[in-house]
Amino acid sequence: MEELFFSVFILFVSILVAGLLFHLMKAPTILGYIAVGILLGSSVTGLFPDGPALDFMAEAGIILLLFMVGLEFSLTEFWSDKGKILKAGALQGFLVGLPVGSLVWCLGWGIAPAILLGASVAMSSTALSAKQLADQGELTTRHGRVAISVLVFQDLAAIPLLAMLAIWQSGGQPGLVEISLEVLKVLAIFTVALALARPVLHWLLMAIYRRGNSELLVLAALAIIAMAAESAHLAGASAALGAFLAGLILGESDVRHRIEEDLRPFRDVFASIFFVSIGLQLDLSQLGSSPLAVLAWLLVLLPAKASLNFIALKISGSSARDALQTAVILAHGGEFGLLLLSGALTASLISTELGQPLLLALVVSMGLGPILFRSSETIARNLCGGKSRMTNLPQTEEVEVAREVRACINHIVFCGADNLARSAARAVRLAELDFVMIEPDLRLYLTAREEGLPVILGDPGRTATLEAARANVAAAIVITKPSSQRQNRIVDWFLEGNAHGKIVLLGTSQDRDETMHTDQRILQLDPELYLGMDLARLVLSAVDLPKNEIEKISCTLTSDAADHA
Repeated sequence: MEELFFSVFILFVSILVAGLLFHLMKAPTILGYIAVGILLGSSVTGLFPDGPALDFMAEAGIILLLFMVGLEFSLTEFWSDKGKILKAGALQGFLVGLPVGSLVWCLGWGIAPAILLGASVAMSSTALSAKQLADQGELTTRHGRVAISVLVFQDLAAIPLLAMLAIWQSGGQPGLVEISLEVLKVLAIFTVALALARPVLHWLLMAIYRRGNSELLVLAALAIIAMAAESAHLAGASAALGAFLAGLILGESDVRHRIEEDLRPFRDVFASIFFVSIGLQLDLSQLGSSPLAVLAWLLVLLPAKASLNFIALKISGSSARDALQTAVILAHGGEFGLLLLSGALTASLISTELGQPLLLALVVSMGLGPILFRSSETIARNLCGGKSRMTNLPQTEEVEVAREVRACINHIVFCGADNLARSAARAVRLAELDFVMIEPDLRLYLTAREEGLPVILGDPGRTATLEAARANVAAAIVITKPSSQRQNRIVDWFLEGNAHGKIVLLGTSQDRDETMHTDQRILQLDPELYLGMDLARLVLSAVDLPKNEIEKISCTLTSDAADHA
């Protein structure tokens, strides 16, 4: 027992130090966790041998990771854009995975290595890509949406791939019938859960949420994840797939964003252990004994994969520049690739000589991912030059928001269309003031549009979108989703470009400390102390509406809410 506690102590201290160092270096912390595994593993110090405790925590990390992927996956968005997702995703997976798999099979390494290695190379990191695109304000751009479409398809493709891996790990030989049965089994579980469990779970979570007890909400979500994972396991499917399906179901609930926010620390802690377990599997001796193999896989993952991505995306209908920028963004490895490859190595489906160099190359490519993201526009512009007619075209959201505001002055720009923002927008509409809402989440966008609010599907963190919304001459800008990097970008741009407007900022005192802004034009509301009409009153006061008018509008909205209740 003492040895276990000491090992856990060493593990968490190492993860903490690595996370801090890589954060200060502005490098992906995932690489830091993998580095911890390498240092603690048998190839370097041997301080932390693999064992049941680590296996359990790594499995918990995979389960939480896939649950969060499912939670962020929008069935609504998939269904509304299924043509583009299926076309772009299938072409990318086919054109990248098929050549790699065919080469492995032709070299005589077998069908299992061919499929798993081809899929591992084709996949990119959903978590890394979505975060980086959001941080750069490119989530709703043309290339951003195409990248997300491909990643969504990869998430869906992981279902049959994980089913195949489970069959191989159990010693079976999956044919088309066996794979189809596994996929149908997963779909049956999902259909039953969607029909029976979904309304009950949504009602339960909403009831807990309305009581305002975040602790109970976290416990309920963790219990649902454990139940889904165990149900899938008992049905003969992967526990991680069960968690993914639970995320899909809860992702359509009204409390999705709160669950996502509360569970993110749990996911990050356990996911860090999963990446440590990846590092423990890495054999650095392979780097010394077969550096050319690692270099060859890097060439496959970066320039070759980017080139094949470009061909696939160009065929699917993207312009040359958008296809090239998306191709560069997706030219890195991902979590599902690591998961498939590490599972194949553990089950001895792939030899160490074949799998270890690719595992090292995947890790290096993920480390290079942020560099690829930041340089993708420059690469696309330099390679396409004047050849692409799409080069100087504005993004769709810029055109739509410019059409919405036209020649508005002293209007209000809402950066988001969540419940609180819509409540404040209804008050602004009663005051007969001009306003526009910019929301990147399709579900919230559709909800606001159904309520008849002037909303645009776009990213308010993009300065080009704010310029199109004429935020530089707006009376106020309202931010209801605190997110340090995006929030700071909006606040800095607004304070510099708008000489008189005010910022209504929803966030705790901690959020305010992180922004490091003390400008008197920033009016902040703590969501833990105030809600609903308090935000509406603050927005109306920010545009200097008389107090009697504000109170009259408040009474009208309160009366309407009571009638609907």
